[in-house]
Amino acid sequence: MWALNCNLDKLIILSSFLLVFILCIFLMQEESLISTDEEGNILPNFLQSEANATELAEKIRILCLVMTHPNNHKTKAYQVYKTWGRRCNYVEFLTTEADPEIPTIVSPTKEDYNQIWGKTKFGFKTAYEKYYDKVDWVMKADDDTYVIVENLRYLLSSYNHSDPIWFGCEFKVIVKDGYMSGGAGYVLSKEAVRRFNEISLPNATLCKQEDTGAEDVNMGKCLKSVGVVSTDSRDNFGRFRFLPFTPGNHIGQREWNSQGFWYWSYIKYPDNTGMHCCSDLAISFHYVSPEMMVLLEYLIYHLRPYGLDSETIDDAP
Repeated sequence: MWALNCNLDKLIILSSFLLVFILCIFLMQEESLISTDEEGNILPNFLQSEANATELAEKIRILCLVMTHPNNHKTKAYQVYKTWGRRCNYVEFLTTEADPEIPTIVSPTKEDYNQIWGKTKFGFKTAYEKYYDKVDWVMKADDDTYVIVENLRYLLSSYNHSDPIWFGCEFKVIVKDGYMSGGAGYVLSKEAVRRFNEISLPNATLCKQEDTGAEDVNMGKCLKSVGVVSTDSRDNFGRFRFLPFTPGNHIGQREWNSQGFWYWSYIKYPDNTGMHCCSDLAISFHYVSPEMMVLLEYLIYHLRPYGLDSETIDDAP
């Protein structure tokens, strides 16, 4: 009986030791995940995220090319410049007239919707000549596109800009192996920009020389001809990051009540419904009015629910 009690006491002591050891390991891991300021004060989660975003802004250098025209300079273009455009490392507006209030790349093409391909070619050519050594990625967007640049950098941080790749909302029609929606915006790596300018653009057999035609379709053909690879930008749950409509459109639309809508036959991957339509780390929305742009700016960068740790939210309703 005495031997049994002795063994039991030893087991209790050993168990207590193991429990304390495991607890110490856990606390050490927790401490390593907590960020502090220079005085040792613990930073809130959102400030830790802000610090990470600042670090990525230095490492992931992006030029944003925004398609616009003179009639939109004071409205849509200016609103882009005052909101998400300022978060790009560099931003330039592709237009046909200079404007002292916004940075512009003035294209010699005719100001016509059917000439957008010409403006796009000129914009990427200028970007290559002016920014090749300054940036690693080039994003093309419209003046009614809203971009969460921090989420774009987060996506790109997992990829090498030396690889010939591009990202966007991928459509599966018209171009073999697909192309990226122009409205949702698309992003080219440094190597993709180089191949487009040095190999594809000067060759009429590889890239359309005329200024007419659908800009996103033509870009897809030109990039595919030089081996630029379309990369899946969806998150781990299959939710889209580049979105060709407004947040409300994507949250509310259902295939069953919009039969025949072109979007369903264009998208390469299935579209999730409701709140699951869009990634928590969504990058872009399209058809965003200047008023909605300000609203999104407030909701994304200013509004925070008191006492709610967003890091603990892992499922959308």
